[in-house]
Amino acid sequence: MAKWLKELFEDYMEEVLDGIPHSNQTPPIIGGIYFGSLKSLNENKPNKPLYFLIVDKIDYDTYEVLKVSDRYEFAKETDILLDIGTMKIIVETNNNFYFKEDEINKFILIHQIEEELNDILTFRDGERPSHLKTGLTPLFEEDIRNKFNQEEFNQIKDYHMRIFEILAEPEEAIEGFTFDGEDEWVEPIEERWIYPHP
Repeated sequence: MAKWLKELFEDYMEEVLDGIPHSNQTPPIIGGIYFGSLKSLNENKPNKPLYFLIVDKIDYDTYEVLKVSDRYEFAKETDILLDIGTMKIIVETNNNFYFKEDEINKFILIHQIEEELNDILTFRDGERPSHLKTGLTPLFEEDIRNKFNQEEFNQIKDYHMRIFEILAEPEEAIEGFTFDGEDEWVEPIEERWIYPHP
């Protein structure tokens, strides 16, 4: 393992924010990249930076989001590298979780993507647009990129598991299709919303 990469990981593990950034309380935006503090979600969490990208609205106040990081040096083959002008980031396509609207409102919208969002979802669904840049495939299990990926997941694990609470809720006819003389049919939650994680 390169010494500089190990030092970067140690710096990542020790990183905390000086304060909790104040949000601008705007409605959630699909394709919006947000920044804030993990501690704003739970007082027992460390005051570490948290970035995420909203990719879908799955309920009247629940959104699917992907973890985003400015630690692009740890990008794996499942992470998409993006330059958003003010910074370079990675979108962790295998690290999804779920936020309520009031939770998103605790974060600051820092950027918005449109075309790139379609590419990200296409990549996550198994295709690879040729122009996308991704990270490296770790050669060994103990590769520090795997440690980084696991730590990123640990930070938001509770919110990743929330999908099972959503699936357990009784179905409500929020949106769907109506057929002649038949009851309203609601399209079921898609399986693609659940991604296993190591």
